[in-house]
Amino acid sequence: MIHELNKILKQVHEPDEYRLVPHNLTHPIYWIWKVSGVKMKDLNLNLRPLRKEHARFDIFINGQYILEKDYIAEQVDNEFHIRFIKSNFAYNLNSNDDIKLEGDIDTIWVKQNQILLFLY
Repeated sequence: MIHELNKILKQVHEPDEYRLVPHNLTHPIYWIWKVSGVKMKDLNLNLRPLRKEHARFDIFINGQYILEKDYIAEQVDNEFHIRFIKSNFAYNLNSNDDIKLEGDIDTIWVKQNQILLFLY
C-alpha cells in the first residue's frame, strides 16, 4: 500500500516548468504560445479519472497565475500549445512577456537546433 502511494505521489507531485515562446500573436481571437518537444505525462490508469486535464498544469504570465477559463491547451504533434483568449484579457500579450507552464509535462524530444529551456 505505501509503495503504491509513493508511486502515485511521484506521478502527481513531480512538476516540471517550461518557458513558452510565441507561436502566433496575430490570430484574431487568440494569442498562441507553445513549448516544443513536450507532452502531458502518462498517468497510471487508476489516476486518470481522478485528475482532470486542467488540474495537471498551471500557466503564469509574468508571474501571475492564469485561470483555466482564459486559455485553451492542446497537444499539436510534439508541441504543447496554449491559446490565450484575447477577449478575456485587459492587456495585450507580446513577445516580451514571460509565460511559463508548470505541471505534469514530460520532455519527448529536442531538435539539435532548438533550445528547450528547463527552469529547474
